[in-house]
Amino acid sequence: MLQREAVALIKKEKINQNIEWIQVTDCLPVEKQTLKDKYHLTAEMLYYVLDHHERPRMEYYDDEQLLLIIFDVAEPSRFSGDISAEPIGLIMAGDRLFTFTANQTNFVNQLLRGIVDKLPDVNRDTISTLDIVFKTLYQLAIQYFDYINNINSVRTKIQRNLRGKTRKSAINQLLNLQTDLVYFLTSLSANNDMLTMVKRRLGKTLSDDDNDALDDVIVEIQQGLSMAQMANQAAQQVAGAYSNLLDSNLNSTMKFLTVFSIVLTVPNIVFGFYGENVNLPFMNYAMAWKLTILISFILIVIVLLIMRFSDFFNR
Repeated sequence: MLQREAVALIKKEKINQNIEWIQVTDCLPVEKQTLKDKYHLTAEMLYYVLDHHERPRMEYYDDEQLLLIIFDVAEPSRFSGDISAEPIGLIMAGDRLFTFTANQTNFVNQLLRGIVDKLPDVNRDTISTLDIVFKTLYQLAIQYFDYINNINSVRTKIQRNLRGKTRKSAINQLLNLQTDLVYFLTSLSANNDMLTMVKRRLGKTLSDDDNDALDDVIVEIQQGLSMAQMANQAAQQVAGAYSNLLDSNLNSTMKFLTVFSIVLTVPNIVFGFYGENVNLPFMNYAMAWKLTILISFILIVIVLLIMRFSDFFNR
């Protein structure tokens, strides 16, 4: 197991005799100053890794032999259960590995610890910081698959209900799914660009094993990007089908109201004539009111027949 030690307000652990792991979560000003004074991280580095809106990127500082990586991870929001993507920061400086996370992305540290704890003792003693980082990024990359598959499952259920009643909740679900997929597409694309930059910039200096591990992460990211694109297209098609169904339902409702208003207009015309103070046929007969109803019914039937033969109901 890892040896754990708290230094100031920053959590420090020994992965092995060569690697020191420094964890920073929701960095406070006092911690930021400690990182500058004790670990010699510059203001620029800290700006990148502590910015919650920073896009995935890599920076290599030749003088310090330091690699900085910003990587977007998929995380379930603690507020509403929705899924979004948030950045984490990783810094590799010699025998030190820094992880910068927010409270909602702190699961990354648990993931990294689990990866190290599962290593055989021989591998743990010889593992490098890059190897740990690439193994962690690989696990974070395949986590996207679970979320995308879950989105596809929810979308499939909504799609099956297309033949049933159209509910507002289903439309809201589709909107949430599409929003999540937009986040995923943006994050996966940016992660892919960042890792490709790492490959282009440092590929020649990495060992064969590190290059293979980096290639594995890139492949998984690209697969996740392809899955997200397909899921987004499917969600758009279902949303389009729902929109067409709603338009069709609205047209049917308007058509019904149009026919209903025309049908109700006919009796008003007939009764209106007989309500005027003028001489009309049959107005002095005791059964004249039944006659007006009969006339109204006949006219209604004629109007409906005209609508039917003019193909009004099939438009």
